[in-house]
Amino acid sequence: MSSLSQACHQNLYKLVSTGADKTQLQAPYKIFGTLFAVAAAPEIPLPDVWLPWIFQPSTQPQDIQDLHGIHDAVMACLQWQLQQMRDENITLLEGLDYSEQHNSPLAQWMQGLLLAHTQLDKVWHKAWQAMLESKHAEVGKLQKDLKHCLSVFSTFADIPFALQQAKDEEQLTTALPLIYRSIPEVLRTYVATSGQLIEYLPNQFETFVGKE
Repeated sequence: MSSLSQACHQNLYKLVSTGADKTQLQAPYKIFGTLFAVAAAPEIPLPDVWLPWIFQPSTQPQDIQDLHGIHDAVMACLQWQLQQMRDENITLLEGLDYSEQHNSPLAQWMQGLLLAHTQLDKVWHKAWQAMLESKHAEVGKLQKDLKHCLSVFSTFADIPFALQQAKDEEQLTTALPLIYRSIPEVLRTYVATSGQLIEYLPNQFETFVGKE
């Protein structure tokens, strides 16, 4: 049973969990994480670029029965996320409770975020290069901030692996609940970093419907 309060999230969750294409789609919270990263990107790609990321890697276009319904559901969630970012109301989605399980909703959400961030690496790199060329004084701080954000995301995407790789497993185990409580602030830093990079991308005319 989902604890989601927003209608757009409830609709997408139901579509992914019980719809005709449920076996073709990624897990609901993984999709939500992917949409967060898409919305936060310095330059938001068009839907035909990122829509394939919400499906299983083996899914072929001819396998999808309700592409129109899926498109509408994910677009509604993306528009909601964009509005939250415009309103500077960035919080952890309902259902993302602390868990050290590899396949928990929290882990899935972080996996989806990292998937999209990796796919959008060229967009981030382009923005970084533009900022570096401007010799902006805050480049070093922003790079450090982004590195910290990605480190937190990677940790909660697979806590068992993070503990296995930690220099001090006991220390990380003790710190994890505290780090978890910092995630909303980390998400705000991630979005703010992207926001500063946007200023250095040329021709930033809004072409994506709903983003202002």
